[in-house]
Amino acid sequence: MKHLARRISVGTAAVLATLGLASAPASAENAYVPSEADFAACPAKPAGATSWTCYSATVLDGTIDIGAVRVKVDSPVRLVTAQGKLADGTAVARLGALDGGELTVQTPLPGTPLYIQDLTGTKVKIEATGQVSPGTTMPREFGVKFRFTHPLISSNCWVGTNSNPIMLKPVVGLALPELRNNLLMLKVWTTDNTFALPKASGCGLIPGGLIDLAVNDRFNLPNNAGDNKASWNWVVRHKTL
Repeated sequence: MKHLARRISVGTAAVLATLGLASAPASAENAYVPSEADFAACPAKPAGATSWTCYSATVLDGTIDIGAVRVKVDSPVRLVTAQGKLADGTAVARLGALDGGELTVQTPLPGTPLYIQDLTGTKVKIEATGQVSPGTTMPREFGVKFRFTHPLISSNCWVGTNSNPIMLKPVVGLALPELRNNLLMLKVWTTDNTFALPKASGCGLIPGGLIDLAVNDRFNLPNNAGDNKASWNWVVRHKTL
C-alpha cells in the first residue's frame, strides 16, 4: 500500500507539474529592471539630520510559510526606507513605501516537495503599517499587515493592523554584490521565523463572524513565533540624500 500511495503521489505530481499547477521549492526570479523609480518614495531627510540614505529593497523571489500553507512571492515586493543620524547621534529610520501585488497561496502536495496553488484561489497582499527600525543592509525590523483577498470575502480581511502590526525582523544570511543593467547593487538573502500572526478579522461580507472563523481555521490563526517563516531574496540599492 505504501508503494502504491507513493506511486499515486508521484504520478499526481507529474501531472500537476505538466499543467503548471505545481512548483518545486526553487523558482525563477520575478522580473526586475532597476530605475530611478526605485527611489521615488524615499522619505525626506529630517531637519537637523547629519546623514540620510535611502534604501530600495525589492524581493525577487521568496516564500512566506504560515504553518503548512505557503505564500509564494510571485510578484515583486519593494520596500523603500531611509535612515541616518540626527545631530545628537541618534539613529533614526523612516518608511517610504511598501509596494507589491497579490501573492499566490499554495498548499503542499503530500509525499512530495511540491506545492500546488490553493484550490480556493485565495491571495495575500502585504501592506506596510509604518514602523521601521534602522539596520545595516536591511532595516532591523519593519511592520506589516496581510490582506487576504478572495471573491467571497470582504476587502477588509486583515491579519495584523496599523496599531498591532506583524513585526518582521529579516536576518541576513548572505549578501553579495551584483551588477544589473550596469548598476552595482547588493543581492541579499534573508530569513525570519520570529513573527507570530494574530487572528484575521473583517473578512465577512455579512455580519456574524463566520467568514473570519473559516479564514482563521484555514490558516490556523492565531499562531505563535516559530510557526511561520519568511525566506526572501532581495536586490538592494541605496542613494545618499
